[in-house]
Amino acid sequence: MVQGTVKNIKSKKTSKTSVPKKAAKKIIAPRKNSAIVTAKLKKKHASAIAVNTEQLLSSRVGHLEVLKGSRREIAKADAIKAAKGKNDKNKK
Repeated sequence: MVQGTVKNIKSKKTSKTSVPKKAAKKIIAPRKNSAIVTAKLKKKHASAIAVNTEQLLSSRVGHLEVLKGSRREIAKADAIKAAKGKNDKNKK
């Protein structure tokens, strides 16, 4: 049985968008008031912990990114302050 000629089907060309879609948020924001308050506190304390940890590690390593000056400069400044404090007590 003859089926007929084969039809030429043109493929559809999809246009590429120059800007990709934004990614969805990974964390869903809380809706209850108590949950909102705890989320704010959690965010605040998490950032404080990160800063304190970074200061601690950088002071032990020797190159301080958060604090100004090197470990030796800070230790020297602390020693000078301590010496001045002792001298002030002796003068009284």
